[in-house]
Amino acid sequence: AEYLVPDLGELAVASPYDGYLRATGPGTFEWDLRDLADYDVHPGLVRLGVSVSFEQTAGRLQATAIDSELGRCTPDDAAWQRSVGLALCAATTHTSLVRHYNWVHLVPGAAFAIATRNALPTDHPVKRLLWPHVFRTHFSNWVTTKGQLSVGGDFESIFSFTRPALLRLFDDTRDAFDATVIDPQRDAAQRGVLNTGLDLPVLANSTAHHDVMCAHAARYLRSYYPDDAALAGDPSVQAWYAALDELIPNGVSAVGDLTSLDSAARLIGSLIHLVSYQHEARGTLLWNYQPWTQVQPIRVYTDGRPEPVDVYQRLINADFGLNIRRTPMLRDFSYLAVDDRGRAAFRAYLSDLLALQTRLEAEPRTLWKVYPEMLEANMNG
Repeated sequence: AEYLVPDLGELAVASPYDGYLRATGPGTFEWDLRDLADYDVHPGLVRLGVSVSFEQTAGRLQATAIDSELGRCTPDDAAWQRSVGLALCAATTHTSLVRHYNWVHLVPGAAFAIATRNALPTDHPVKRLLWPHVFRTHFSNWVTTKGQLSVGGDFESIFSFTRPALLRLFDDTRDAFDATVIDPQRDAAQRGVLNTGLDLPVLANSTAHHDVMCAHAARYLRSYYPDDAALAGDPSVQAWYAALDELIPNGVSAVGDLTSLDSAARLIGSLIHLVSYQHEARGTLLWNYQPWTQVQPIRVYTDGRPEPVDVYQRLINADFGLNIRRTPMLRDFSYLAVDDRGRAAFRAYLSDLLALQTRLEAEPRTLWKVYPEMLEANMNG
């Protein structure tokens, strides 16, 4: 229904593209994807640099202008729907390549797995807490990178960018990574969308999961560390944080550190949210959106023609691959614990997730909504 008459104002808060909305002033907002214009596209395609301006009226957003290679366009212009399609093409391209693959898999997700494997002893309780969420990350990243970033791979065959531009985009966005994006509330605050009167349903859904995950981390940590000083005095945990902070570009201190149990719990809860909720919302969930290329083109051609059938088929194949079932989050991981303290914490986490599932099931079902039953514990492909 969202794509019968695409409404960018609605999609800006209720779709996988909600994270692009940023305040520009009182009652004004934008999507700023202009940087994508810096990357070359295949012959015959429109460059993807786009900026969408929004105005807020009675708690809702209305797109008022789109600036792109097609020129400046407003809702009364004949080319409005074509500009809307280009804006959605830019958003879904950036979501797939940057927000999903680079900013979940390759940058923070890989660092999370490497630090956990290398810095924490096998029987360390924190390693047991984290293990369900880093399991086979390296294998998954290796396999999917070979298929998607290799010459002739999915990314250059599906999306607009030439191979050199694609590789440069991955390099550039790695260096620009800001760990704040793994914490939904802090990310929303940084974008200026909190306390504006806007209804932010995706943010509410994301935050509900994040709260449960942070509570799980806090409960588990407090089972083993009586106070902040005990945590600070654990050299293995401090080594884990140091490795994580070094491996992730620009560090992770914007999300949390290990100076206190509360801060550590927020960091760990955000990492669990990253590899489960964000992996689902920025990856798997695109199955509900990307196939509708008559509204949201995967490529925009200068002559207005649709993408070739082989490009569309490859998109469908790639999206289908994202829906492979992995280890479900709704599972009792207490068998991983080193003792009864950890086992009790894992079981309490499962109980909290099931309670959240029940609450969300009582609400109207929507395509953008993520439920605990949809989550996988890790991003192993």
